[in-house]
Amino acid sequence: MRFDRLRLTLGLWLRMLVATLVAVVGMTTLVVVEVGLAALMAAAFIESIPGIVIPFFAVGVVATVGFGLWISIAAVYRRLLPVSLVVGRIDHDGVADVLEWFARGLTRPPVPLTRREATLAVGIPSIALAGYLAIDHLPHLTPFLLGFVVGVGLVCYGTGRLVYNEWTADGAVRETVTEATRVPREADPDDDLEAERAALQRRVDRLAAQATIPSPTVALGRSSAPVAASVGYRPSTSTIVVSRGLVERLSERELEAVLAHELAHVINRDAAVLTALSLPATKFKAMMVGEDQEDEPAEDESTEATGESPVVGPHQGFMIVPMVPVFLVTTLAIASLARYREYVADQAAIAITGDPAALASALETLDRDVTRRPERDLRGYGSTAAFSIVPPPWDEHRFFDRTRRFVRRRLFGTHPRTEKRIERLKTRTGDLER
Repeated sequence: MRFDRLRLTLGLWLRMLVATLVAVVGMTTLVVVEVGLAALMAAAFIESIPGIVIPFFAVGVVATVGFGLWISIAAVYRRLLPVSLVVGRIDHDGVADVLEWFARGLTRPPVPLTRREATLAVGIPSIALAGYLAIDHLPHLTPFLLGFVVGVGLVCYGTGRLVYNEWTADGAVRETVTEATRVPREADPDDDLEAERAALQRRVDRLAAQATIPSPTVALGRSSAPVAASVGYRPSTSTIVVSRGLVERLSERELEAVLAHELAHVINRDAAVLTALSLPATKFKAMMVGEDQEDEPAEDESTEATGESPVVGPHQGFMIVPMVPVFLVTTLAIASLARYREYVADQAAIAITGDPAALASALETLDRDVTRRPERDLRGYGSTAAFSIVPPPWDEHRFFDRTRRFVRRRLFGTHPRTEKRIERLKTRTGDLER
């Protein structure tokens, strides 16, 4: 038993080392490629300043001043002379309607640019003009050197923003999982669901006390699909999300084993580790689809479900060649680590409860329930696949189903085969009985 635990720990650290090295090399490669491309684009942009930027800058200043005057005059006009006062003097309804539409357009000018876009529209030509003048007066400053400095600044800003967004996305993930399991937004003390949640919270409090960690919050959803997931980067701010369907399907021992498994994910900070190591893959996606599109919420982020593909521009096409291998290798390393951490969480759950048979029985029950694919309330599986205790049901395809299943579940899957986990747990049960 001690040898198995040592082997599991060594396997985890080896995969962690490999995944960390792959992530560091991948992020370094992406940053170098992005800096080089940004430097070339900035240098070319600086070289074109006399013929393009200066006229564009002049037109932009004139347009900005003119648009500002229009907005100011329209604001004063609306305050002093309402549109209806003029239109109301016309007796013909058709002419009045047309004139009112025209007058409202003049007195309420459109503002298509956001504050950020307006700042970029004025700031980029201004910085480019300043750079061009600096090159003219500093003989040692070349367009490529200035472009390299600008590229480093842009890449540092973009990468820093990406890291910040990923690290603060904890709340968004929690929101997604709780919505998928239909967790009430406000607790009702008179609701039976709140009483069940309180009972689960007491169970988790006791398990957390055994593991000597702060107890995470328990959220109970009304979903009939059996879902158990843990979200959060730190034990004190984590949440274990459980669906009512899971509670109804499992016995007391099985439920406790599942809660211990999710608590083990919290103890090991799996969400934080996998999020940090997934940064190269996340950066690749952001560079391919564009930062603005990446920030927009979507009901279904998979291109397979929507039938749409991200638009790839010329500069993105140039970056695909060195970046696709980075994305694939990083994703494979992270998936392998995620699958192995499920074994570690199973082992930790056994250490907390001392009952491997209960966890094996729970996995059998949940896997059998998922395989049956009940027609009701399975929409939560798509958004909780990476966090749930068992993988979601597999949608069979007419063509290349086995190949697709191997790629999705064996190569890029976040969970090992449930049968293999059950087999390992039954082996542990036999060792404890002897």
